[in-house]
Amino acid sequence: MKIENMFYIQEKDWHELQAWAGLAYEEDKDEISGLMTAVPDKEGRFKLSDVEILKQENTGTTTELDAEAVAEYKMKYAMKYKDERLKFVWWHSHHTMGAFWSGTDENEIDAWKNTSFSLALVINLREEYKFRVSIWEANGIPLEQHIDTSLEIVRDSKPVITKKMREKYEELCQSKTNIVTYGGWTRYSHHQGVQQSLLGQETKTSTQDGRLAFRQMYKEVDELVEDFMGTTITFKVFKKQMKELRDKCTKDKYQFKVKGIFCSKEQALNDLMYTTVEDLFEFDDNDTKLKYEQYNDMFGIGGWYD
Repeated sequence: MKIENMFYIQEKDWHELQAWAGLAYEEDKDEISGLMTAVPDKEGRFKLSDVEILKQENTGTTTELDAEAVAEYKMKYAMKYKDERLKFVWWHSHHTMGAFWSGTDENEIDAWKNTSFSLALVINLREEYKFRVSIWEANGIPLEQHIDTSLEIVRDSKPVITKKMREKYEELCQSKTNIVTYGGWTRYSHHQGVQQSLLGQETKTSTQDGRLAFRQMYKEVDELVEDFMGTTITFKVFKKQMKELRDKCTKDKYQFKVKGIFCSKEQALNDLMYTTVEDLFEFDDNDTKLKYEQYNDMFGIGGWYD
């Protein structure tokens, strides 16, 4: 049997994956991950099922499963199927970005190395995916090879985010945030409604105008990065529009500038996986940088406010 014909998933399970990905993006703009089983059938094909999310910490570009929860999942289904051919599938979402293997993803795949093969799946909200079979050994001979292959989706249902899924998401998924104290006020997460009201009460000085400009510029850079990583705009367009934003900062004499993009497309894709939007700005001096970083933390610019 050819490897491209060996793996399949029922549409209800596929849509559950899509629903989890949509829920994580809807609630926190985060990635999400979990595990599935791959159980061999009578024909020797592997059926992917038993979709579950586990306790985890997530950001917009990373997702990390709790090691103890992973061990419990593996034990649970090993006891259920009692089949030494059983495999586990690490899956995660890239929400609006393209379906590809980042450096972080490849490190996670390497962590699943064993004496036969392992499976990994990345999806996005457009139902694009990459499904990887990583072969580590065959009859004791190391034959490390990674093959991105097809996954048959047996269609018969539609994705639905259920109340139970929402409850489990709230229970298990934590969006990483910083605790920052500023001016006697502490920000515990990026879902603090009081932040916008504080902004509205601040006097509109020239400094405030600059802060509002920074807020708008931040959103524009954030959207450009999301469009580029999600492959809805080309690298050429991304680079050109970032330069236009930088030129606007210079023309309007802001105390900050958008950084220029001087690398290749491949380098930009790799770098942006590990870069925050704040890292794409430069400031006139350290005091100015500190002022805008404090503003960012206090008013939740990075917290997905409209």
